[in-house]
Amino acid sequence: MKIIAGSFRSESNSLASAHPQLSDFEYLRGEDIFRKLIVKDLFTEAGFTVIPSIYAASLPSGTVRINFFEYYAGQILDTVRENPDADGIWLYLHGAMEVDGIGSGELELLKRIREIVPDSCLISLTLDLHANIPDALAEYADIICAYKTAPHVDQEETQIRSAKALISALRNGVKPHTAMVRVPMLVKGDTMLTAYEPLRSLEEETRALEAEDGIYGANLFFGQCWVDAPNTSASAVVSASSAERAEALAKDLARKLWATRKDYRFLIEAEEAEECVRRALSGPEKRIFITDSGDNTTAGAEGDRLELLSLFLEEKPSKKVCVAGITGKKIVDEFGGLPDGAPVTLPILGGVPASILSHGEILGWTKEIIGRSLAFSVGNVDVIFTEYRSAFIEKGNFDHANTDLPSYEVVVVKLGYLFDGLKPFADRELFALTGGTSCVELSRLGLKRIVRPMYPLEDFEWDPA
Repeated sequence: MKIIAGSFRSESNSLASAHPQLSDFEYLRGEDIFRKLIVKDLFTEAGFTVIPSIYAASLPSGTVRINFFEYYAGQILDTVRENPDADGIWLYLHGAMEVDGIGSGELELLKRIREIVPDSCLISLTLDLHANIPDALAEYADIICAYKTAPHVDQEETQIRSAKALISALRNGVKPHTAMVRVPMLVKGDTMLTAYEPLRSLEEETRALEAEDGIYGANLFFGQCWVDAPNTSASAVVSASSAERAEALAKDLARKLWATRKDYRFLIEAEEAEECVRRALSGPEKRIFITDSGDNTTAGAEGDRLELLSLFLEEKPSKKVCVAGITGKKIVDEFGGLPDGAPVTLPILGGVPASILSHGEILGWTKEIIGRSLAFSVGNVDVIFTEYRSAFIEKGNFDHANTDLPSYEVVVVKLGYLFDGLKPFADRELFALTGGTSCVELSRLGLKRIVRPMYPLEDFEWDPA
């Protein structure tokens, strides 16, 4: 028996202007894809022949241009055409890829695959739990498995679950049925953390369901609110051997998720930018982090907003401050040829006098070097500009930028919730409710294409039919 394996992942932010380019994707072909995908041994040990396609994954960005979608999707489709006798197809996608002129990239890819393979070919998907599931996706995917953690720490575990589910269904000659129930809510993603109630118990329930015979996937999707599309919302999705069971369980999970809609709160201090700066400069802690949530590059934002940097420069702080990861290719190009210590004036900040602190490198989403960084000192405020969008999620990002993270008392990063790689350095966390294309306040996003009513934009009663 034969299984095709591949991955094409790009999380879209349709409000952002930074569309992913080919250079933004980590791209592997053939057997090399299994440097990133961990399912080959599972399939081969179960007696299946594994046909590799491609692995393509990018940092969250704006919508995907149709030519780039066709480039990567076309290679997966070529693999399928070359192997029309495949018994199964295992794909690692995201679930919130918005393609210009198409809509859901995942749905379009599956529609095209189904035009090639017979209904007997089972398709198993691994998806991010922030996916926006289109209503029709359940018609094309036999098995869907989502991450169960936010922040995400179970990506590899989810790959394994979806692979085992596919193996089980093929071995037993079962064609699972997938049911999807849309839940009309879009709660601030940074408040929906699975280590805490009520989500901890809800995700434990999905795990318990997947341990039952005949259940191939039980999932809660929280939605990606920065995609302005009709399929943007939370949802419950269940894959089971029986259509009736899948639908009943999906409705039950949907009701339970809806019942928690008013329970989500920030678990850290979340304030407007000015108040975060005041608290950071007056706080007694050794090191305080501020996340610039409205310009969060891990949510597809451009990473070029200067609001927090300007506030700190106005304060002329006595504390040592670092603002990390402002996208500024023009700055890096203009001053990158000067030596460390060279005095400059920064036009982007109105001609403020500064000196070059250090030349460095920036890391991509998968920790490869993707470009240059240039750090400047303006009094006690250091600022790191990056040639391309980057996400400072761990100490290694600062090391490659040749800046000393432990030496700072206040650190600003363009994230939402603080990544685990930075938490050991943070004695206190502040979540800045800043504007931008990853702003967490839904009422400020100007969403026009989502289906209304939608909680919390409206408060209403709802129950799945």
